[in-house]
This record gives sequence, structure tokens and C-alpha cells, in this order.
Amino acid sequence: METIEREVGTTEAVAVGMAIPREPEVLERILTFRSPEIPMRIAQKVGVSIEEAERLFLETLKYLYVCRQARKVKVPVSPSLVLDDGWHNFVLFTKEYSRFCEEYVGEFIHHVPDMGKPDPKRYVVSRQVSESLLGSLNPEIWPEASSANCCQSIPSC
Repeated sequence: METIEREVGTTEAVAVGMAIPREPEVLERILTFRSPEIPMRIAQKVGVSIEEAERLFLETLKYLYVCRQARKVKVPVSPSLVLDDGWHNFVLFTKEYSRFCEEYVGEFIHHVPDMGKPDPKRYVVSRQVSESLLGSLNPEIWPEASSANCCQSIPSC
């Protein structure tokens, strides 16, 4: 597996040997999405404070931006277990999730479960791609070793 290279200009990042487009205006738009019910459900189901749930929801939105960008170059990414909790709770609000994908992301991001064990190599790549697009990652959200049994919808998932 190739390691990540640092920033290349301001319009793309290089990870796993591929240039991944940066679209800061898309990230900015995605981060404006609000739905108070989702952090409330996250708090209830994950057992965290509403403040922690709001932070997790914000990190979930960032992860969905990473999914969008990685999909452009057909790089499968997987969330951490923590992020997957946020994503699961968001997906359950099907109307809101569909509207978010359409209006904020520009395409639907499917949550695709793996049919086997988590792929730790894909998680390492996911962290690298995320770091290249977002900068430093919160270690509570993106621990060194963690991987959910899912990815976004691209052919290799």
C-alpha cells in the first residue's frame, strides 16, 4: 500500500497514489446542513451528551464529504466505528438523508455493509484520504485502529 503524500496545491490532495479533488466550497455547503432531530437521536442511541452528539454529527457530515471526493477517483473508504454510529443514525432519517445527499452532496451516498470482516487496510486508506482532504483528524473520531463493516457505494465495495 502506498502512503499518503502531503498537499499538492490547493485544489487536490494526493493519497494512495491518486489525486483526490478538493472542493472546499462543497465541504462548506455540506457543513451548513442542520437537522436537530439527528443529533438528538445520536445522543439517545449512542449514549452521549447532546454536545458530543452534535460534534459526532458534524464529523459524520465531513466523512460524507470524504466519501463524495473519494468516489470521484474510485477509492473505497470506510468510517471508524464511531463515525459509523453517526452515519447509521443519519441514514434512518431517510427523507432528511436523501435531501441532504441530493441538495448538499450532489449525489446519493449509499451505506454498503461488508459481508465479511472489516478491512483494516481500507480503514488506513480511509484515514489517509480523510486527513488529506480535511487536515488533522480528531483521534476520538478517527482512532488509529478501527473499522466498520461498511463503505460508500463504489464498485470495489
